[in-house]
Amino acid sequence: MEKEKSSKKYEVLRDELLDYIKKNNLKQNDKLPTVRELIKNSDFSYATVHRTLIEMENDGFITRHQGKGLYVNNVKSKSDDKQVALIIPNHFSSHKIFIDVLNGVRVALEKAKIGLLISISNMSHEREKETIEKLISKHIDGIIIFLEDNYRKDYSHIVELKERNFPFVLIDRFIPELETDYVVVNNADTMVRICSYLKYNQKCDKIVFVPEYQGSNSISSSIEKVDGFRQAMKMLYGNDEGTILSFEELVEELEPLCSAYKNVGISMNHDTMITEFFQFLKDKNKILPANCHIFGYNNSFETPIYPTVEQFNELVGQKAAEILIEKMKDPLKKPVQVKIEPKLILPDGEGGYYMEN
Repeated sequence: MEKEKSSKKYEVLRDELLDYIKKNNLKQNDKLPTVRELIKNSDFSYATVHRTLIEMENDGFITRHQGKGLYVNNVKSKSDDKQVALIIPNHFSSHKIFIDVLNGVRVALEKAKIGLLISISNMSHEREKETIEKLISKHIDGIIIFLEDNYRKDYSHIVELKERNFPFVLIDRFIPELETDYVVVNNADTMVRICSYLKYNQKCDKIVFVPEYQGSNSISSSIEKVDGFRQAMKMLYGNDEGTILSFEELVEELEPLCSAYKNVGISMNHDTMITEFFQFLKDKNKILPANCHIFGYNNSFETPIYPTVEQFNELVGQKAAEILIEKMKDPLKKPVQVKIEPKLILPDGEGGYYMEN
C-alpha cells in the first residue's frame, strides 16, 4: 500500500505489518518476522522498527517475548461481530493480577463469541485518555478499564464516556464520586479480617499497616484498605487511627516496636512488597525479629511464603466482561457494581498454607 509522503515512517510500517497479518490470515500467538528480518526486508531503520513495535504492543496488536520473538496478539477479523478492549496500566509481566484478569475476561468473551483487543496505558494518564479515544474511533463496542494510579486527579475522560452512554466497566478500581459499572474487591472488610487474625491467632498487641507507594495512595483499593485497617484498630484496640508506616519508617522503627510489644503484626498492601521489605532490611543490615508477623495481599507468588489474600482476580475479570456484554445490549441500563469477597490464605501448621472456607 502506497502512503503519502507526509505519513510518519513508523505509521507506514505499522500499517504494512497489519496488512501482512491480515493477508497471511495470522491468528493470535502466530509468530511474526523478527526485528532483524523486518530491518533487512524493508527500508526502515532500527529506530523506526523499534518505535513501531512498541506502539503496536501498547495498542494490543502484538506481544514481544524476550528471546523468543514477536507474536500476533489480536487483530479484529471479519468474523468478529463485536469486539471489546481491555486497558491495563502496565505490562503483564509487572503484576500477576493483569494476567489473571485477562484470563477471566477471555472466558466470558469467548463464550459470547466477542473479540478482544488489549491495550497498555503504561501508567500514563494522557495515554489512557488517548487510547480510549483511539479505540472508540476504531468502532470498539465496549471497554474494560483498569485505571492508572493517578486517575482520581482527573477522570474527565471517564465522565465523558458516561455522558456518551458508551459501554464501559471499571475493574479493580472505581470512582466514588461517579456512578459507573465496576467490579472490585471488598478490601475494607478483608483488612478487618486480616487484623483480627493477627490479634487473635498471632496474639499481636500491635499491628502496623504498610500502604502502597506514595503515588498509588489515592486509588480506591488503597483507600479502602486504609479505611478497613482503621476500622479494625478501633474495633480491636480502641485506636481510631492505627499506625501506618512507609517501608523506610518501618525499617527504622522495627526494632523499637518489637521491643515495646509482645507480638507485632505487619500488614502489607501487596505480596510483592514483602520481598522489597526484606531487601530494605538487608540494605540496612537488619533482620526480621522473631515476634514480628507479616501478612501479605493478593496471593502473588506461586506458593505462598506468608499469610496472604486470594482476591479471585480471574473472577473479577469474568464478572466485568459479563457486565459489559449486558451493557452493550442496553447502554442505558442501571449501573451494576460488584464487590468480590476474598478469602484469607493461612498457615496450616505443617509448613504449608490453606485457603479458608
